[in-house]
Amino acid sequence: MRLEGVSVTYEGAAGERNRALDDVTLSLEVGVTGLMGQTGSGKSTLLDVLAGVLPPDSGQLLVDGADALRGPGARALAASVGLVFQIPERQFFEATVEREVSFGLLARGMGAAKARERAGSALALMGLSLDELGHRSPFALSGGQQRRVAIASVLALRPALLLLDEPTAGLDPRARSACLAAVRAAAEDGATVVVASHDANALAAVADRVVALEAGRVTLDGPMRALLGDAGLMRAHGLEGACAARAASALRRAGIDVPGAPLTAEELASAIARGRAS
Repeated sequence: MRLEGVSVTYEGAAGERNRALDDVTLSLEVGVTGLMGQTGSGKSTLLDVLAGVLPPDSGQLLVDGADALRGPGARALAASVGLVFQIPERQFFEATVEREVSFGLLARGMGAAKARERAGSALALMGLSLDELGHRSPFALSGGQQRRVAIASVLALRPALLLLDEPTAGLDPRARSACLAAVRAAAEDGATVVVASHDANALAAVADRVVALEAGRVTLDGPMRALLGDAGLMRAHGLEGACAARAASALRRAGIDVPGAPLTAEELASAIARGRAS
C-alpha cells in the first residue's frame, strides 16, 4: 500500500481552512508500523484515509499500484481492511457482544457455527470469554472491555490491513499485554498493521517501524529501535521515547555508561551491567 502526495483539509471554527494531512507520501508493508505524533498531528485522519473512509482532497492511495479510492480498487480495499476507532463504542451497533463480534463474519457469508467459533477465538485473544460476555450488550461493558471487544470484532475478520487508533488506552496491564500480543500475531500472520499511539512503550513491544507526524507532515520514518531508542531525537520532535531509553539518557548525563539503545527494563539492566564490566 502506498500514499502519494495525500492532503486533507478541514474547516476550522472560524471558517478558516486547515490541513490535517499535508502532502503525505508513505509506503506500508507487512509488519507493524507505529504512528506517533502529538494530538492534532493527523494520526487519526491518516488512518481514515488508509481505511478508505475519508477521501483525500488531493493525492492517491494505491494498493498493488491500483487506485484504491474508487472503482474495483475501493471495493477490494473495503474487503481487506479492519479499523478500530479511538472511541470503541462508536463502532458498536449490535445488541450483544456475540452479535457484534460475529457481524462481519456473517455478512461475508460465514456459517453461524463457524462465526461463533471465530468470534470466541478473537475474544479469547483479548482475554475475554464468549460464554461470559456473549449475551451482554457491548454498551454495558466497562471502557476497557469495550475496547477489547472492538479490537476482537476486527481481529475476527483477519484483515490484510489492520488499523488501530490508540488500542491500549485505558487497558490494565494484562489486557494491554493481550492486545499487543494479538497485534504482533496479526503481523506475523502476514497482515499490514498500523498502530497510532502516544505510548512509546507499547510501540517498542510490537512495532517494526515508527512514523511520526507533525502538523500533518511526516517528520520521522525509520526502524523502531533506532527512533524510540533515541530519547534526544524524540524530545526534539515533541515526543516521548520508551521509558528505558529516557532512563538510559538520564544515566548517561549523570556519567554512567549505558551502551546500546535499551527499550525495556530488562535491556536497560543488561546495558548497565555491560557498562560497569567494560
